Amino acid sequence: MAMDVNDARRYLINLTGIVQGVGFRPFVFRIAQQHGLKGWVENQGSRVLIDIEGKGEDIREFTHKLQNGYPQNARIAEFKICEQPFWGYSDFLIKTSCLEANTANFLPQDVAVCESCMKEFNTPGDKRFQYPFISCTDCGPRYSIISSLPYDRKSITMSAFEMCPQCASEYSSPSDRRYHAQTNCCPHCGPELKLLDANGNTVNSTNPAKMASQLIYQGKILAVKGIGGYHLCCNAESSAIQRLRKLKNRPHKPLAIMARNIEAVKRICKVSEKEEEILTGIRKPILLLYKRIPEYLPQVIAPNQKKLGVMLPYAPLHSLIFAADVDYLIMTSGNISGSPICYKECDALSSLKNVADYFLTHNREITVPVDDAVVKVVDMQEVLVRCGRGYAPLTLPIETNHEILAVGAQQKCSVCITREGFAAASQYIGDLNEYKTFRVFEQQINHFKDLFGYCPEVFAHDLNLDYLSSRYAKNQIGQKIAVQHHHAHMVGCMAENKLTNDVIGVIYDGTGLGTDSAIWGAEFFVGSLSRFTRAGHLQYVKLQGGDSAVKEPWRCAASYLLALGIEPHEFLPKIDPIAIDAVKAAISNNIKCFESSSMGRFFDCVAALCGFFTNITYDAQAAIELENLSYTDVDNFYTYCISETENGLILEYDDILKDILTDIQNGALKQLISAKFHNTVVEATAECICKIRKKTGLNDVVLSGGVFENTYLLERLILKLRNLNFNVYYNRLLPTNDGGISFGQAVAASAIIKENNHVSCCSCKSYQNQ
Repeated sequence: MAMDVNDARRYLINLTGIVQGVGFRPFVFRIAQQHGLKGWVENQGSRVLIDIEGKGEDIREFTHKLQNGYPQNARIAEFKICEQPFWGYSDFLIKTSCLEANTANFLPQDVAVCESCMKEFNTPGDKRFQYPFISCTDCGPRYSIISSLPYDRKSITMSAFEMCPQCASEYSSPSDRRYHAQTNCCPHCGPELKLLDANGNTVNSTNPAKMASQLIYQGKILAVKGIGGYHLCCNAESSAIQRLRKLKNRPHKPLAIMARNIEAVKRICKVSEKEEEILTGIRKPILLLYKRIPEYLPQVIAPNQKKLGVMLPYAPLHSLIFAADVDYLIMTSGNISGSPICYKECDALSSLKNVADYFLTHNREITVPVDDAVVKVVDMQEVLVRCGRGYAPLTLPIETNHEILAVGAQQKCSVCITREGFAAASQYIGDLNEYKTFRVFEQQINHFKDLFGYCPEVFAHDLNLDYLSSRYAKNQIGQKIAVQHHHAHMVGCMAENKLTNDVIGVIYDGTGLGTDSAIWGAEFFVGSLSRFTRAGHLQYVKLQGGDSAVKEPWRCAASYLLALGIEPHEFLPKIDPIAIDAVKAAISNNIKCFESSSMGRFFDCVAALCGFFTNITYDAQAAIELENLSYTDVDNFYTYCISETENGLILEYDDILKDILTDIQNGALKQLISAKFHNTVVEATAECICKIRKKTGLNDVVLSGGVFENTYLLERLILKLRNLNFNVYYNRLLPTNDGGISFGQAVAASAIIKENNHVSCCSCKSYQNQ
C-alpha cells in the first residue's frame, strides 16, 4: 500500500566515525528495508550520509537501530540529523561513493579474521576452504591497504583483483554477508601465495603454505608476509631461535609468540578473563602475559622476563603455517633490529635474505607498514604499549579546528594530525636515528596528507631541536609550536582521560630536554593543557657520557656514586677500573657531562648496582630487568628525603642510594633490593604529591612517561594514591612512552593557540611559540 505523503517524513543523517570498511552501508540498507524506508546511503570522504524517507515511527526505530545496533567494528563519533522537504523516493539504494575534501580524520582499522570466515575456511567443500585471503564485511585488512577515501574497492590494493562472477554476485546481493565487502575474493580471483628461497627464486609447490609449515617444523626461518608487513617466523621450540637472534642482531630483546589457540596460550601463561577477552577479540594484539613457572618454552625467547608477548593467529594464513606438531611460533617483526618492518617484497628480499631461509609471500600489496600492536592489562584495564595493527590510526576528540601536524619525539616516534575536532595518531614508526625509519616517518606524513587532503597550518614539535622530527617541523612552512617533552606526556594523558582543568602531573621518563637546558625525567608538574609549573623533581645528578650513559648503565651508577663522594670501584666490580677512572676524570673536568633529573637513569643506576654490568641491547633493558627481579611480597622501603626549596620540591637520592649500598654490603638479595627500591619510589612519589595537594588543593593526578611502563611501579602507585583519596589517571588508549608524545604535542599546541598562551615554568622563562 502506498504511503500517505501527509504521514511521511524525510531526514538527512550525517554519521562521522569509523563507519567505512566495517559493513556500515549494508547494515543501513538492511534496516531501511526492514522498516520499508526509502532513500539512499553513501560514503562521503570519511563519513556516511543517509537520506531517509518514511513514516515518522519507522524512522524513529530506524535511527534507534542505527545508533545502537551498528556493526561491531564501527564507532559513531558524531550523529547529526535534520529534517528535509519530502522528496518521494521509490526505493532504497547504496549510492556510489562521493569524493569529499576536508572531512574528519577517521580510517578503518585492520580487523582479525572473524568466526564466520574461519568456519568457511575450515569447511571442506567450501569454495574458500583453506583460502588464506578469506574475509568479509566484518574482518580483514583495512588501514594497511587503503590508498584513498572513501573506502571502496577502487581505493584499496584489492583493486588489482577483479571479482569473479560468483564473488561479484555476493558483493551485490543484499542478503549476502559479503554485500559490499570491499576485500571480497576467492581462490579464482583473489591474491595468491608463493614460496621463494633466500635468493628470491620460486619454490615449486602446489601448496606453498603447507610446504612453509613443513620448513618451519624442520627448523628453518621464514619471512612471512602478513597484514601490515613481514614477520620472521620459526618454531618456538627449536634451536632456530638462537640463529634468528644472531642473524637479526637481537641478542636479548624478548620475541613475540604466536600460539595455535587459546588452550595453547593457557599452557604457557596465566590468562585472566580480561586477558582472554583481548586475546580472542577482533584485534588480536600481542598481549603481555605472566609466564607459568616452570617455563614450558625456552627461556631464550624472553630472557630475564616474567612476562611473554603472546598473540593468536589473526589472519587465515597464520592457521596454515602451524604444522601438526607445532603449537608455538616465534613471530617477530620482519626487519633487522632498529630498522622499520619490511612490507614490500623487493625490500624484504634485500633486507632479510641473510636472515630468512625462505619467504612465504603474496601479491596483495600493502600500502602502509603496520607492526603488531602490543598491549597489557594493568589495574584491570587494557593498556596500549605499542600502537599498531588493529589500533592504528587512533582517532580521539580534541578541541580544535586547526590543522595541526605533531611530529612526535626521536625514539618510538609517531605522528598525529588534527582537524575539525578530532586527532588521528599514527602507528608506531620507530627510532628516527635510523635513516630508513626517518623515510617511513616522511611517508606516513605524506600518506595522511594524501588521504585527508590535509595541509597543516601548525607544526607541533619537541623542545629539543636536535630531534630529527623537530628539524623536520622547523623546515616546514607554517606556524611552529615547541612543546616541552614531559608536558606533552602529561597533556596526552589528560586529553585521553578528558581532563581540562589543572592537574598534578607526575612524569617519570628517560630523557627529555627541560626548559633550563638540563635533561629532565622525574617531574612533578602543576598545570593545564597549555601551561605548566615545575612543582618538583628528582635531585639533579651530573651524568657523564652523553648517549653512552644510556647504553652503559654502569656509567649512571658511577656518576651517582661520585656525586655522593663514594668510590665506584667496590660497587661495580666487573667494570674495568680504567673505564671508571676515565668517567671520574671526565666529571672532574666537566667533559661530556649533563645535569639530569631522569628517573630512567636513576633506575639504570640501581640496576647496575644490582649487577647489570653489560651494555643494553634494547631500550630500557636494565630498568626492565630490574623490575623483573623484584619480589612481589615485600613492603619495606628505603629512607628518602624530600626538601622544599624556592624552586619546588626536590626528591633527594642520597639516603636511598646509601641504604641500597648498605644492603649490598650486607649481602642482601638483589630481588629484595629491587623490591625495596620500587617501593621507595612509590612512597616518595606519593608524599611529594600530597605536599603539592596541600599547596594547590588539586586532587587529580596524571601519571605518564616511559618509566610507567613499569607495571610494578604503576600498579602500586595507583593503589597508594587511591588510598590517599586522589583521582588517578594514566595512559590506556595511547602508549605512556614516547609513542604517545605526538598526540600530547597536538593537544598542547591546540590549547596554546586557543588561549594564545606560551608554555611557562617556575624558572620564570617564557617559551615563545617558535
